[in-house]
Amino acid sequence: MNLEDIKKVIAQKEGIKTEFKTAENTVPKSMYKTVVSFSNTDGGIIILGLDNNGNVIGVNSESISRIQTDIVTALNNRYCVNPPLYLQPEVVPHPSGVLIVLQIPASSQVHDHSGKIFIRESEADIDITGQQSKIANLYHRKRTLFSEGEIYDHLGIADLDEKLLDKARILIRNYRSDHPWLLTDNLQMLKDSILWKKDFAAGKEGYTLAAALIFGKDRTIQSILPAYKVEAMVRIKNKDRWDDRITLRTNLIDTYLQLKEFINKHLPEKFFLEGDQRIDLRDKIFREVIGNVVVHREYTSALSTDLVITENEVIFTNPNKPLFHGPLDPSNFNPYAKNPNIRKFFTAFGWTDEIGSGIRNTNKYLPLYTPEAKPVFIENDTFRTEIPLRFSSMADYAELIPDWLGLEKADVNHLKSGLVKISLSFSLSNKSWKEVLIHLVPSWHEKGTQLMKTKWPVDQPFIKKKLIPVPSSYTKGTQLEQKCRELFQKKSWYLLSILILTSKPINMSALMEVFEYKNMKSFRDNYIKPLRSAGLIRQTIPDTPTDPANKYVLTEKGKHFLGGTLT
Repeated sequence: MNLEDIKKVIAQKEGIKTEFKTAENTVPKSMYKTVVSFSNTDGGIIILGLDNNGNVIGVNSESISRIQTDIVTALNNRYCVNPPLYLQPEVVPHPSGVLIVLQIPASSQVHDHSGKIFIRESEADIDITGQQSKIANLYHRKRTLFSEGEIYDHLGIADLDEKLLDKARILIRNYRSDHPWLLTDNLQMLKDSILWKKDFAAGKEGYTLAAALIFGKDRTIQSILPAYKVEAMVRIKNKDRWDDRITLRTNLIDTYLQLKEFINKHLPEKFFLEGDQRIDLRDKIFREVIGNVVVHREYTSALSTDLVITENEVIFTNPNKPLFHGPLDPSNFNPYAKNPNIRKFFTAFGWTDEIGSGIRNTNKYLPLYTPEAKPVFIENDTFRTEIPLRFSSMADYAELIPDWLGLEKADVNHLKSGLVKISLSFSLSNKSWKEVLIHLVPSWHEKGTQLMKTKWPVDQPFIKKKLIPVPSSYTKGTQLEQKCRELFQKKSWYLLSILILTSKPINMSALMEVFEYKNMKSFRDNYIKPLRSAGLIRQTIPDTPTDPANKYVLTEKGKHFLGGTLT
């Protein structure tokens, strides 16, 4: 912004999109909640160096550089602003003193400051933490806000790479020779794909962030998004650093192609005959995963996109605008667009299909690439995708679990068929049951106590020497507390045993029979209800909860909890 722009803002006084703060030598502590409230609402401008009435006090010239650094550092610190924001403070000389200006766009994500969520109303930053209806409305409003559609007034055709436009036409023609975009000039193609648009509410028009990301020159992208980068690395021999690595700060077309090339370099091909068609499973899986990573990233985030290949798995982490927090169930989820205009181009290239197909296809083809394995998708501020290259499940220990827990009446075959769906951490492949326990028991305790609705007892032992002994020396008729005293309290023992038994659908009477429990109401109130409230188990016929055919089964969240992979 120039001085004339600043004078116009000052003349408008403080309001829903403007805030003045004195900052002679330090950043005001209240500034960050204003940053969050602007970002959660309609954006705004903060000017440091003014009093509340707009009188120029100025920022001490010796403090300017430090204040700028402090702002950038704090906005990239999750403990201050989460998810982080990358904003660059501008220094604007004024005849009465130096000002620092921070322009905050409306974000497509919900941000908090030190764990508190703020929105802007009139001239105030309003704390809505704990007000579930307002927070729900905020998330709902953000679903329709796409940062890819932000218009950059000074972004022109000269900032785009004409060679990329030519490459795009070749890719489109190779996939679909009659695509209508092939019959237009470059500007019309960009308009048809909404990479050039008019914002009727704001009264401006031009190229969008999506246009810069797909077709921008490298220096254009770095000027708009200085923190943006994608890193891919292999950690098999050198686990502390890497065996191979690439860092990308380029357009999305070349980013996709180079990530695919990196995967092809380090992972083996495997083929599968589907009908009469020979399918390259590696290509089928990672075309979808990389397409999702590129298309669904939240590009205004300062965090990087990371791809890590290890001996046991491939992990992708991606800045994200979450719809909810927790693991996705690939067989039952509602996909939604995060960058719909970027996705249009990737679909035109043949790199992505309809929304949600990436998760469904990865779930379908991965077990053919890695036998029995299932991908893991975790929706959060950072979206995490885990592709196992080796597979281990709790079914490997199904014959040991009943004895370990003292479940004399448990059906081992029932457990085997259910526990095969409970993936264990890849680091536990080929480990002994005792080694698995040393990993799982602390995880169950930590996550169980964090999920308050489980009412998981807090005073459980998780010292290694207390975890290894198992209650295998009990005799019939001894008290439950004695059988499991080395491992769990009675409450924890019931909760964990129910989770293990519901790895495959099981009805209430069968559950109670395993425990020789007589009082159905007590059993339901003390154990079933807390596990359902925590989202770990569900009924198989949830729409008719009193249906006598109803059974209880683990949710996707419950599977991750039991396997020690819940984040």
